[in-house]
Amino acid sequence: MKPLLSICCTTFNQEKYVAKTLEGFLKQKTNFPIEIIIHDDASTDNTQDIIKDFAKRDLRIKTILQKENQYSQNIKPTANFCIPMATGKYIALCEGDDYWVDELKLQKQVDFLEANPEYVVSWTNFEVLKNNKIIANDFSYNEAEVTIDFNNLFTPYCTYTLTTVFKKQALDLELYKTLKKSKDNSLYVMLLQKGKGVFLNFYGAVYRIHDGGVYSLKSDFFKHYSSYLNLNEITKVIPESQTENIKKILKSLANGAAFAALKAKYTGEKLTQVQQQFMENHFKNVPLKTKFKYYKRIFKYKFLK
Repeated sequence: MKPLLSICCTTFNQEKYVAKTLEGFLKQKTNFPIEIIIHDDASTDNTQDIIKDFAKRDLRIKTILQKENQYSQNIKPTANFCIPMATGKYIALCEGDDYWVDELKLQKQVDFLEANPEYVVSWTNFEVLKNNKIIANDFSYNEAEVTIDFNNLFTPYCTYTLTTVFKKQALDLELYKTLKKSKDNSLYVMLLQKGKGVFLNFYGAVYRIHDGGVYSLKSDFFKHYSSYLNLNEITKVIPESQTENIKKILKSLANGAAFAALKAKYTGEKLTQVQQQFMENHFKNVPLKTKFKYYKRIFKYKFLK
C-alpha cells in the first residue's frame, strides 16, 4: 500500500544518537502507512552501519548512503535526495540527532491537516536536551492550536525541523533546489505561500544540543548572518512574504550579525573579510539610535575590559 506519509531524515556522523532517532520513527502509531527515507552524507563513523542494521529489521526504511559528502558541494540532501524519493502525500522531517517522544505525533499532525485543507504545514512543541538535561523552550503558547502565517512566522521561533509535517504538493521543489542560501526557513516561507501553518501545542520531540551539532554550536555571527541571507533570499522570491513582521525579523538578524562581529573584533578574534565588510556596510546605514548603540559598545569593549 502506498504510504500516506514519508519521514525524511538526514544524518552525518551521528553514531551516538541515530539509533534513538530511528527508534522514535518505528514507535509511531498510525492508522495509515508510512515510509522512512534516511540520507547519510558519507559519515566517517559508524552511522551508516547502524542505519543498515535498522533497514534490515524494517522494510519501510529506505536508505541513501553517500560515499562522497554532498553538503560540502552545496548539494542539499533533503531537497535533492529525500523529498524527490518520497512517495507520501505528507512529509515529516527529523535530523539524525533529534528524536520523537510522542508515539501519536504523526497521527495528530496528519489528522489536523486532513481535517483542515487550508493548512499545509504543521509543527509541534518540543523539549531541548543539553548536557543530558531537559531545559525549557524560550517560547510558550497557552492555546492548543496556533495559526502561523507571514504575520507571526518566527515570532517566536517555534518552527523547528524535527517537528515539521507538511503537504508535499504545497512545495515547489524545483524552486527550492535553486535557492543558494536555503535553510529550513526557506521551506516554511515557500509552504506558507500555498496555505496556512499550525503550531500544535503538545510535546512531540526533543531537540538535542551537543558538541557535534552542525548548527547549534556555531558562532553568533554565523547564526544571525546565515539566517539573514536565507530569509532575505526567499522573501525576494516570494514578495507576499514581505510583511512588517518579516521586515522586522530581517532588521533584527542584520543587527545581530553586525553586533556579533563587532564583539568578536574587540574581544581578540580576527574577523574574516565577510564579517568586516558586513559590519562596516551595515553600520553605515543604520538609524541614529543603532549608531549610538554601536559607539557605546565600542567604548565598552575598548575601555571597560
